[in-house]
Amino acid sequence: MDQENLEYLKERLKYAGFEEKLNSALENQIKKGETAFELPIRMNFEDKNMDFNLHFSQSSQNERFFFNKMDVMLHNPNPSIPYKAHTFYQNQGVTAKEAFNLIEGRAVEKSLLNAENEPYKAWLQLDLSVKEENGNFKLNQYHENYGFDLKKVLHELPIKELHDENKMEWMLKAVAKGNVYPVTMEKDGKEEIMFIEANPKFKAVNVYDSQMRTVKTNTLKLEQAGNGLEDSKRKALNKQEKQDNKVAPKLPTTPRAPKASKGRKV
Repeated sequence: MDQENLEYLKERLKYAGFEEKLNSALENQIKKGETAFELPIRMNFEDKNMDFNLHFSQSSQNERFFFNKMDVMLHNPNPSIPYKAHTFYQNQGVTAKEAFNLIEGRAVEKSLLNAENEPYKAWLQLDLSVKEENGNFKLNQYHENYGFDLKKVLHELPIKELHDENKMEWMLKAVAKGNVYPVTMEKDGKEEIMFIEANPKFKAVNVYDSQMRTVKTNTLKLEQAGNGLEDSKRKALNKQEKQDNKVAPKLPTTPRAPKASKGRKV
């Protein structure tokens, strides 16, 4: 058994979000000497069970094995609603959690390679209303040149976390992975917990309240614009105050006339 190849595959599984759960099964399958095998595993996300079936095959050129693809099947807690299934290929670099987010209909940003092996970024999103001939859902790509700027769109909303550099970076990464992310927004002069997710197709984000009901972003944008005006006024007033508080330059004083000298008494 190629130990280097085994360690490489373990790293791939770790990156994909399976940690060390499949390491023993992986090693046992390679030892069997078969040219192809599958590893099944069930995981739970947001109280939903998701079955994975990972496909491995041996190269025709040497004894090295490759992790080729994973079939996923998402079960709905309501048994009357049919499961959703899709196959993700490893050149897409999709992790287990990202696969869950994608099959739930959310968008994920990935770094990919084109036909010339040149890197580019794109948002991936499954169209759950369209099934292709291979049984997969239609996969839409929104290239970085499409014009969806997540950071810019978020700055149009009154999100408190945007004022903290670390919190903002964490939020951007989480949303780019397809997560529904909790944020604090100012609405009607009060702070509220809301949830956001990326919507690259419409170059926007979807916003939900604490009950996961859709919130119209137009009202939030108006509120943010109002806050921006208030900030501008506040900055202008502060600037004026600083100018008013400056010490006025001293005016030149008129020299006093010299005192008349007293004459001597005779």
